[in-house]
Amino acid sequence: MSTNRDKILKLLNEKDDLPPLPDVLINLNNKINDPKTDIEEISKLIETEPVLSGRLIKLANSVLFGGGRDKAEDLQTAIMRLGLKMVLDLAYTLELPGMFKRRKSFNQLRLWKHSLAVAFLSQTLADRASLTPEDKDAVYTAGLMHDIGILVFDFLQGNEYGRFLKDAAASETSLEKLEQEHFGISHSELGAEFIEKRWPIAKPVVEAVGAHHQALTGKARVGALAKIVDLANRLANHCGIVNGLTEHQSPAPARGFHTLLGLEEEEFDTLLQKTREGVEQTELVLTG
Repeated sequence: MSTNRDKILKLLNEKDDLPPLPDVLINLNNKINDPKTDIEEISKLIETEPVLSGRLIKLANSVLFGGGRDKAEDLQTAIMRLGLKMVLDLAYTLELPGMFKRRKSFNQLRLWKHSLAVAFLSQTLADRASLTPEDKDAVYTAGLMHDIGILVFDFLQGNEYGRFLKDAAASETSLEKLEQEHFGISHSELGAEFIEKRWPIAKPVVEAVGAHHQALTGKARVGALAKIVDLANRLANHCGIVNGLTEHQSPAPARGFHTLLGLEEEEFDTLLQKTREGVEQTELVLTG
């Protein structure tokens, strides 16, 4: 298996057509993190991407993301309603799904719906945890990108990965373990390697993506951010928003979600419902 692993990592290092992070995301991140930048500058930058601009206005007018008041007719109003951090998170949400060529080996929209759920849940769980400011800034992106390695696998090993997924679909063994056995590397590790080598993304995101299947098992020493993404991944699976690649999904923690989160049943149901609504609202914009 080490031969497969070496081959995949070699492709990752040498293949020159892997998708780069869009300039609009890099520039938007830089401007939002620059205290000297004003909303007008950010608005002008986003307006260079008319589709992104229109979708952000739609989301700003949705009930979940701040709608219900006077309709935001322009981008500056939408940005003020959403807030800069949410604008950046939603820009990633809207831009990333179109970056990898869609193949027939799996349903990419279903994968992104799952990733959206993990991003929303990670953000919600972060509000209940003690995180560093850097981790808090990274939590949504880490949740959104946690399964990016699946897309990288498909890009680098399309035909073989497609055959692998057909064999793996009905297995009761986790996708992570099956990948490790077949390719010598899992999608979580490959995703972290890809992001670190190819995209200018904060280190906490890379670490969380790489450890999101191990954080709650006690088998690896990882930070709080990875634990949140792992928990959010299991919670998304629990409420039926799965990536759909295999029948086996990450199990619930031994103590159960209610106990672990310190929530009453009604609060827990509200959390799941809000996540479903967030995914549905964003999916409508993505596919519209």
